[in-house]
Order: sequence, then C-alpha cells, then structure tokens
Amino acid sequence: MNKLLVDWQALGQQALNFIETIGLKLLEVIGIFIAGYIVIKIVIGLLKKIFTKSKMSRVTYKFLLSVLKFCLYMLLLLVICQFVGIPITGFIAVLSAAGLAISLAMQGSLSNLANGVVIIGTHPFKEGDYIAIDSIEGTVTEIKMLHTIIATTDNKVISIPNSKVVESSLINYSANATRKVVFSFGVDYASDVEQVKKIVLDVMVNCNKVLLDPAPFCALKTLDSSSITFTANCWCLSNDYWDVYYFVMENVFNEFKRNNISIPYDQMEVRLRNDIVEMPYNKKAMEKRNEELAVKPVENVSGDAIDKMLYKLSKKTKEKKLIKKQEKQKLKEKQTKSKNKASK
Repeated sequence: MNKLLVDWQALGQQALNFIETIGLKLLEVIGIFIAGYIVIKIVIGLLKKIFTKSKMSRVTYKFLLSVLKFCLYMLLLLVICQFVGIPITGFIAVLSAAGLAISLAMQGSLSNLANGVVIIGTHPFKEGDYIAIDSIEGTVTEIKMLHTIIATTDNKVISIPNSKVVESSLINYSANATRKVVFSFGVDYASDVEQVKKIVLDVMVNCNKVLLDPAPFCALKTLDSSSITFTANCWCLSNDYWDVYYFVMENVFNEFKRNNISIPYDQMEVRLRNDIVEMPYNKKAMEKRNEELAVKPVENVSGDAIDKMLYKLSKKTKEKKLIKKQEKQKLKEKQTKSKNKASK
C-alpha cells in the first residue's frame, strides 16, 4: 500500500511539473492567439468602416483589407513563435525559402496578383462598367485579386486573368457619362436627299433618351454602286446606348417604308452591245532573233580589267560592222526598187 501511495504521489508531481512547464505555456499561447485574433478583428472592422465612409472604391478597400489581414496574422504567428522560444530568424529563413519555391511554382498567379494591384491602383474601369477586352464584351461584376469577372449580354460569366486584362487593348464604354451613337443608312438613288435627312433627324429627336445638346446630325456620306449612303449620329447617356440604337434603327426603317423610300439591294447593270468592238493593236509582225546582235555570255573572258575592256571594244566593233552591213543592204534594196520603177 505504501508503494502504491508513493507511485501516485510521483505521478501527481509529474503532472504538476508538466502543467507548470508546458501546460501553462500552452494556455498562454492559446490566450495570445485569442487576444491577437480579437485585436485583428477589431482593427479590420474599424478600417472597413473608415474605408466605407471614404470615397475609396469597394474593390480597392477589399483588396487592401485582405492584404492587411494576411500581414497581421503573419505578425501574430511570429509573436507566438517568439514567445514559445522558436528562433524567428530561422523561421523567417524557412518562410523565405518556402516563399521562393511557391513563387517559382506560381509565376502566373503572382503575375495576376501583381496586375490586380495595377488594375486597382490605376482604375481603368470599375464594377458596373461595360468594357471590351479583345473579343470579349460585358459588364464588370467583380474585380478579384487574380481574375476579373465579366457578365456578357447573353448572361455568360467570364473570368479573365488580370495579366491579360493589363496586357490587352481595353475599351471602357462606360468611362464617360455620354456616348455617341453612329448610324449608316443606304437608300435608292431616286430618293430625295432632304427628305431622307429630315426623316432620320425626326426619329432621333423623337427618342426621349437622345440628348439634344449636341444636336443630332445627318448628312449624305458616299455615292455607292447601288445606293446613296447617309451617316447620322446622336448623343445619349452611356447606359442608354443600346436602347437608342435599337429605337432609331427600327423607327427609321418604318418611316422609310411609310414614305416610300426604297432601301436597295446590291445591283449590277448589264448592257447588250450590237456594235462590233475593235481593239487597237500593232499589226507589224514581231522581229525574229538575230544571233549576231544577241548578247553572248561572258564565260571565257579573263578577270583582268584589260581583257574585259578589249572584249567590250571588240564587241562594239562587231556591232558597228553589222549595222554598216545592214545599211548597205537596205541601200541596195532601195536602188533596185528605184531601177525597177524606172524600167516600168
């Protein structure tokens, strides 16, 4: 019984020693973590209220809060490591090595992250803007750290990497409050120009979403092969662009029909000719090749400058002799012709 009592006492003493050495330390670590977690929550909540009241965009302050939250939790982890007795320098070295390995493995993601910071910092667009990136058009619904989310007009959700957004040509149709709506109408050559202009201008003016300053415009632009083409434009609020476009196109078509203004198809004029077409040409026969005047390849001529010069001189003399010979022959032919005429 005494032996059993002594063992229990030793076991109790070991438990007390464990609590004093490790258990209390563990409780302190848990306490530090809970306190740090509460402090981080309070700081993030206060900053969120400040950012919400400020003029900063929601995307910007959400991104800043996420980065700040990550930094605060890393700081809390370093404090706990210091308290436990883990050397921070070694821990930082391990984190640096891990960060290098992760950065090499996630180059594309890090590029998207960096470009996300560029987008948030430069503000080329904001949530709700209608933009076009290459062949993709739609409304920006969310700007995330790695991707930009766009909703197309046919309700598709497209996620574009931020690196592509920054590197590609971007058109922001909602950047300005107003937009110009441009139209082109082709009508028959028999149409009255002033009447066409009046119809188009009346339709644009009668649209409630068209701005009257600057005033709508319409004029004859080009004389095409089968139609005369008018160009027209008006201004509206950026959000009303498509409403104005569809309204004007539909009503101009109806007004053209009501006023008997024809919109022609592509036409080609074909005429039958009864006269004989004579094409002028040179009736003289082509001269035959004359080998004496033909250019000879310079194969056996020496590379020496003197030899080349002698070769050229001899060639010129040959040509002169041939020309003289031809002239003599022509002279003889004339003389014979003249004699024949005289004899007749």
